[in-house]
Amino acid sequence: MKLTKLSHAVIAASLMTVGAMAHAEITTSGSVALTSDYLFRGISQSAENMAVQGSFTASHDSGVYFTAWGSSISTEATGVSSSSGLEVDTVLGYGFESGGVAYDVGVMRYNYPGADRKPTTTMSYNEVYASAAYEGAKVGVAYSDDYFAETGKFFYVFADYGMEVAENVSASVHVGWNKFDEPGFLGGTSDAYFDYKVGLSTELKGIGLEAAYIGSDSIAEATYGENAEGRLVFTASKSF
Repeated sequence: MKLTKLSHAVIAASLMTVGAMAHAEITTSGSVALTSDYLFRGISQSAENMAVQGSFTASHDSGVYFTAWGSSISTEATGVSSSSGLEVDTVLGYGFESGGVAYDVGVMRYNYPGADRKPTTTMSYNEVYASAAYEGAKVGVAYSDDYFAETGKFFYVFADYGMEVAENVSASVHVGWNKFDEPGFLGGTSDAYFDYKVGLSTELKGIGLEAAYIGSDSIAEATYGENAEGRLVFTASKSF
């Protein structure tokens, strides 16, 4: 799958920034997590089973960063015929702040190792994204010129809000709108659906704990059945 012109522009701008500040400091961080179910945009990718996840990020003082993130997935839920049973995503982005607002732009590659063997359909795809955050609120968009399994153009709009509700306890809400170029991804019934998440999180002895109710609307449920139904998801994570 070819990168879009916008993807090239994001990468070029990021690389120019790195070149201009080559001697600035690079910091690294990462995390590991165990979740009772891996849902992506309201749809289970692990067939309602547990998933193991991990991430690594390298950040440059200029605002440029690179992230690699991975999770176990289920062929039953995703339709991805992959001997690895993995999703491995890579991100090249740029974050900056202006007037108290934090902005983030970048390009993301969703990879399914072992699944992209021609002449079968290519599952992996690219997205470009942009977001703006102010205090506890965040809004963003993402676009793919050829979404998962070569299903055509895709557009995503989301809004998040989080706040501390008690000492060491935070609450968060999320809503996203998934818009497809054609209704085929949703079984021909519609070309769009909503996903949502409401959660509580805390930290205990360095371990992040979250309980969240995640799901999607009846349009997605009609196509993906139980994998799109709302459910409680529990996650434990450790950052380093």
